[in-house]
Amino acid sequence: MPPAKGPRVQTTGSSNFDPDAFFENWAKNGNALLPQNNDLRSSIISAFNLAQTDNYVYHAIASVTLAQVQEAIDHGAENGMHAWYPDETGQHSE
Repeated sequence: MPPAKGPRVQTTGSSNFDPDAFFENWAKNGNALLPQNNDLRSSIISAFNLAQTDNYVYHAIASVTLAQVQEAIDHGAENGMHAWYPDETGQHSE
């Protein structure tokens, strides 16, 4: 017998996010859902139906908002910020 269904999955800040619909859409549209022009923030906001003013703090090794992540992406390799990422050839930038 399958386990009983738990509470509805919900994304903080988005009461209408449907994970099943998200993955069905991903399967159909694949690359169209990937960030365009290095704009991760807009892609996440669109994918998860978040408000443009989303200020949820994401926690990983550091705690950041989506806007802070996008700002880091926009600065690119400035000040060696992304030096620990390898490029297409596997080399690390200086």
